Amino acid sequence: MTQQELELAINSLEMSISTVVPCVNNGGWKIPYEALKKDLVRVNLDLNEAIREKQNDTKKEDNVTLKTETSPGPCD
Repeated sequence: MTQQELELAINSLEMSISTVVPCVNNGGWKIPYEALKKDLVRVNLDLNEAIREKQNDTKKEDNVTLKTETSPGPCD
């Protein structure tokens, strides 16, 4: 599942949960959907965190590569 599909599923669940169904008491039918939404939001946050960490690691590797690829000076 891509991040966009995950966000679409979260938005769809939010719209379903916010639906008012007449003649249904206390909205008990929403409980499993709310739990699923909570889990998907957590997965999305974890995915965003992993993407950020990967980008930071890539930047660190690029900085190390740039520092090690310098040519020797006239005194070396």
